[in-house]
Amino acid sequence: MKLVRNSVALSICAGLGGLLAMTPAFSGVLLASDNFNTYAASSLNGKNGGTGWGGAWVDANPVNANVLTVGGPDAPMTGNGVRFTGNSDAAATRTLATALNGNIIVNFDFQFDAGTISNNDFMGLWFGNSTGPNIGLKANCGGVTGCTADIFARTSGSDAGGSFQNITLGTSYSVMGYLQKTGTSVVYNRFDLWVNPTASEIATLTGSDAFDTGVSSISSFNMVGFRTANLSITSTADALLVDNLTLNRVPEPGTLALVGLALAGIGAMLRRRKL
Repeated sequence: MKLVRNSVALSICAGLGGLLAMTPAFSGVLLASDNFNTYAASSLNGKNGGTGWGGAWVDANPVNANVLTVGGPDAPMTGNGVRFTGNSDAAATRTLATALNGNIIVNFDFQFDAGTISNNDFMGLWFGNSTGPNIGLKANCGGVTGCTADIFARTSGSDAGGSFQNITLGTSYSVMGYLQKTGTSVVYNRFDLWVNPTASEIATLTGSDAFDTGVSSISSFNMVGFRTANLSITSTADALLVDNLTLNRVPEPGTLALVGLALAGIGAMLRRRKL
């Protein structure tokens, strides 16, 4: 009987350990994703693949976002990606299956694929609306004195936010952001940024390359979108690639505490039965 009970306890412990591995210090819980691989090469407008979404992608001006084949020098992008060009506050928007109000991890792969990286070339993934928290490219910090970095995250507004990494034309970057409410804030007020994060940084959400703090305009959101600005549309048009978009929820700290207590309790029970 003792062996059976201990086996049950160990099974519960293993299960809770698996749950712990899905909590914030380890990884987020997947909310929505799209790798664009199920789409034909054409405008992104009306495409409805991926998971966790409440509708299809919308591009009011379908020339701004187009699906194309990526791979080779675009790695880690493979299969299909999306090529953004031109200027639009809503180059591609999409509603989520459920509104989100907790801390969020966002990941995507990014490359300035063609054209010329010029001051204040912009492509940002926004949350809620085009002036809400956003993350992406703002070349040369938009001309901020003494700043030449290109990849940014900001909680709101039009400034450079937290910027990092001078990018190279034709080089792909993995971008990760952690949008959160800190302290007692009821609105999002911090956005951490990693460029090419390490496995340890992804697992622990530590060691961000840059961050921005400030009161945003939103406490929840049910839509994300890409905004483009200052991108040349001449014969040598600026073009930016995006692939492997994911949104993950970070469980509340209380979830970690409860799981930790459960694991500690089971451990104590096992120790008592061995005595």
